[in-house]
Amino acid sequence: MDDEMARYPGLTPREGTWTVRKSVPADLKHLYPSNTVRKTLATKDLREAKRRYPFKLAEIEEDFQRKREELHARSLVEAALATGCIENLGRSALEGIVRGWWDARADYRRPDADLVDDLDDFLGELERDLAAIKTREDDVGDVVARMVDRLLSERGVPSKPYRIGTVRTQTMYPAVNRDSIAYATLKSLISDGLRFEAMLARDHLTGQQTAPPHPIFNPDGSQPPAGIYCVGDLVGAFRAEREKLHGTESTARKYGLLFRVIEECWGNQLPVRDVTRQRCVDLVTFLESLPANGTKKFPKLTLAQSIAASTKGNHKRLAPNTVASYVQNLSALLRWGKLHGYGVTVSTEGLKPKGGAEVERRGMTAAELALIFNVLAPHRQEAPHKFWVPALAAYTGARAEELCQLRTEDVIEVDGIKCLNLTRFDASGRAVKEKRFKNRTSERIVPIHDELLASGFLEFVESVARDQRLFPALQPSSKGNYSHNLSKWFGRFMDSVGLSDPALVFHSFRHGFRDACRMADIAEETAHALGGWATVNQGQRYGNRGAVPLLHRALKRVSYAPFSLRSVIVAPAQRRQDVG
Repeated sequence: MDDEMARYPGLTPREGTWTVRKSVPADLKHLYPSNTVRKTLATKDLREAKRRYPFKLAEIEEDFQRKREELHARSLVEAALATGCIENLGRSALEGIVRGWWDARADYRRPDADLVDDLDDFLGELERDLAAIKTREDDVGDVVARMVDRLLSERGVPSKPYRIGTVRTQTMYPAVNRDSIAYATLKSLISDGLRFEAMLARDHLTGQQTAPPHPIFNPDGSQPPAGIYCVGDLVGAFRAEREKLHGTESTARKYGLLFRVIEECWGNQLPVRDVTRQRCVDLVTFLESLPANGTKKFPKLTLAQSIAASTKGNHKRLAPNTVASYVQNLSALLRWGKLHGYGVTVSTEGLKPKGGAEVERRGMTAAELALIFNVLAPHRQEAPHKFWVPALAAYTGARAEELCQLRTEDVIEVDGIKCLNLTRFDASGRAVKEKRFKNRTSERIVPIHDELLASGFLEFVESVARDQRLFPALQPSSKGNYSHNLSKWFGRFMDSVGLSDPALVFHSFRHGFRDACRMADIAEETAHALGGWATVNQGQRYGNRGAVPLLHRALKRVSYAPFSLRSVIVAPAQRRQDVG
């Protein structure tokens, strides 16, 4: 029993319920109240606790990694400020800078009533300030810009005294790009801060609670009438909750562009009650006009300017599927606002564009496979990922990212059958932080096809150092994807061999595998389990090692005849004979 429990370090009972306890890494101890983290497994059954153990342990490890990323982001903020490159900072980093400014101004929103000579006059001044901020009068804009400049100078941005003619003033002028999105975001945040400052000062003097909630400026605010909420309030609260639940990186990746579109199309001050169906339709039209990768191609332009620039340059627009995903996220934002009392009344039903994909992808023919792998075969030695990743994709149906992130320990044996263990956990049950899967059913055990074995895949695995990635030449992209650069290379390779059909991409291997399963008359749910298309129930049925023999028997029937992978591999003896 003791030997068995040694495989589950930190698994301990607490008041009859099993828990997982994990020591906090030394570099993170200052972020936690104690030196250990304990999570309940919510079961009193030891067998069930062991089953849940690796998943809960992975949650703890992911939290550690999230904390490390936040620390790393903090150092990036300091580097950007020290060089004046604020355009390198994301929204969450800019909000962190503004939080410091806000905390230092606590006295402004809690004025001493004893020092106010005429309360009515003072309140009147606050109301006039609020009106000026909402209408964005020029004088207020100048004040906000000066506050942003002062804040950046105080945070270490290289600055020089502002000059009027030959006279140097005491005002510091930071060396930053004032046309950047980051500078505009800071101005917008400071403007919102001044608005909330006036509202909170008014509430402090009158004893009322009229200021709406805001994730930075009034996180504990009361729920006012819906008409008081502005779009900026809704987006800010939604963003804060999603970042807390799913992390800043995920939120920025899925919603960052949408938030920019909303700010540019609607503005932060638009009352939520004025978000109409027509405004939503106009926003979708705006999305459809955006250039693909526009923020990279036109980093210094507003979105509207990038549309104009892309029209002149004949750039591609966002793909219909991409637009549809952003419309789906817009619907999620508005549903969240309606659920949480922000006064959303508009319906987004039917708002999603009906346009389908521009190209219908397909699998490769036997002749196309023969051409591809005959050209790729010589790469087995000097650049093995260029041969083995496509080969694995063809005979497993796995996604590019699932294959590019493989490690040597992911090649396992089950009941004498060589397999790929497509999982985000290592042998000890700990999550490997850089591994990503599309969903739960994507994690699976897949037998290795005989064609791969006959072509020398196991010999290649043995040549790679233990406990390492199978394809170390593939480095992660800026978003952490190992398949990004391989997909780009594969597109260029296909053009170079004359296969320029837009319907043929790396994902075509997955389409082809599905077609091969149909041609082999493999049962639908078995094919789904092999390729990771399974539903949750099917995944549970096929996700254990006991199903491997069944999957192996099915996989043996998958063929691309007359093409055969082993036929493009020249035997060493034959190669020597040809050379001789």
